[in-house]
Amino acid sequence: MKKILVINPKAKNGKALQYFHSIESICKKEGIETWITESPGDASEKIRAWCEQNPEEKVLFIGMGGDGTMHEIINGVVAAEGENVMVACIPAGSGNDFARAFPSFQLTARSIKDLSLLNGKSESFDAAHYQSENNTGWFVNNLGIGFDALVAFSSNRSLLKKWLNLVGAGKLIYVFYLLRHLFTYRPTMLEIEVDGIMEQYSNVWFISVSNQPYYGGGMKISPKAIPQDGLLDLTIVHNLSRWKLLAVFLSVFKGSHLKYKEVAIKRGRVLQVKSDEFVRVHADGEDAGELAHQQIIHITVHQHKWKLFLPKMKGLDE
Repeated sequence: MKKILVINPKAKNGKALQYFHSIESICKKEGIETWITESPGDASEKIRAWCEQNPEEKVLFIGMGGDGTMHEIINGVVAAEGENVMVACIPAGSGNDFARAFPSFQLTARSIKDLSLLNGKSESFDAAHYQSENNTGWFVNNLGIGFDALVAFSSNRSLLKKWLNLVGAGKLIYVFYLLRHLFTYRPTMLEIEVDGIMEQYSNVWFISVSNQPYYGGGMKISPKAIPQDGLLDLTIVHNLSRWKLLAVFLSVFKGSHLKYKEVAIKRGRVLQVKSDEFVRVHADGEDAGELAHQQIIHITVHQHKWKLFLPKMKGLDE
């Protein structure tokens, strides 16, 4: 089996690249090919091209980075539609929600030493496709519309995030921009259609469409989401004050926000959202454009769309 390690050199302010240098000699010795990404979208394009050129070869793409890195890898793998393609993750980012939901490698001395030992099994998981007037793609964690997407958009472009990552406090950037936008954001009206049933929600702060439970660095936005059941879990936060929104956000860390009457929960396979005003959209924490007045985003889950590799680690599983 071909093994390709995909490193995001900017993940966690360059710490992923440091991790890579600690195992670079092992990779060369064991014939593990390494790719260091150069720009946004680079991983997706390289993976898609490789799979198209080698359709019969069995390959494992191991991401070394955070949720953005894994988002790109999944988009490349799913677009290629290869039957012989598997994915694994060595978490080296700020949030690492992919690694929480889809654990494969853990970034420890033992896993680094045993990186070449790739005996194990694979499991198939769902992915969801989204399409709007200005963007399209796949996600495996969650897609957000509204306030949380604005927080993610601002956080990802902030110089402050780099400084916080240097001291191991990268997650605080989301708290900073949550508070910064809390008093200026205007909730909007959304029409949300789930499996053909449409409902209108007023004063919506945000909705999260989840394939797995976590987002924002460990917050349990959809505690009951299962990434293999062919369903997406919607969390709709609406009709509440700014101060109560803050309380809801704090409760998300434990998954206890479902107790609030202003938090609506839906589940479905095919979704459609139309916005009354301009709102931002994120997919797996990455910018996915925006919805302008009366624009629509279509979201569909595809069951068992990609394969996660679960390695058997030497000395641990034997």
